[in-house]
Amino acid sequence: MFIGHYGPALAGKTIAKAVPLWVYFLAVQFVDVLWGVFVANGIEHVRIVPGFTEANPLDLYDMPITHSLPGALGWSVLAGLVWALVSPKQKRIGGIAIALAVFSHWILDLIVHVPDLELWPGGLRVGFGLWNNYPVALAVEFGVLLAGFWLYLRVTEAKGLVGRIWPWVFMALLALAEYANHTTPVPDDFTTAGYMGTITFLVIAALAAICDLTRRTR
Repeated sequence: MFIGHYGPALAGKTIAKAVPLWVYFLAVQFVDVLWGVFVANGIEHVRIVPGFTEANPLDLYDMPITHSLPGALGWSVLAGLVWALVSPKQKRIGGIAIALAVFSHWILDLIVHVPDLELWPGGLRVGFGLWNNYPVALAVEFGVLLAGFWLYLRVTEAKGLVGRIWPWVFMALLALAEYANHTTPVPDDFTTAGYMGTITFLVIAALAAICDLTRRTR
């Protein structure tokens, strides 16, 4: 699951319109931003196993801080509280929306991951394993993204020509990012790979900010 995570980010505008889209985009990938930093610094671990799943060769065998159920819940509550503390408006509903956006990452991962998501650190691991049926996993990913995009277009309107065009350009860029994600070889150096992943999520959030500049909520 990569660009599918952005479906809930786009849909977030239907819950709390005051939250910028780029914040939602960062929220839904927050645990993976942390995961990239943790992997790069040897706090969490991953290994390459060719053919591990149809979708990718990554064995995500050690990520209890970011991707265990308590970890995901903890980061969700923390992110929601930060918004509630710093936002000048929609503190409560915005905090709830961001917490839900962060936690949506774990729910979508549950659908596609093989059993590597711990229900508690060191405990039972779960995952429905849709990555072992790559065409279906890809269809689900794009389906979730497009559903969120449809909802986003319904609750926002363009400020001008760029605002009418950019969302479609943005979706095309996300599709290209998905293609690159599945065709680019995974670096052997996990320090590099971890930081590259984190930077990728930050760049995509920055591109989402263009939507904030060129569109407004209805």
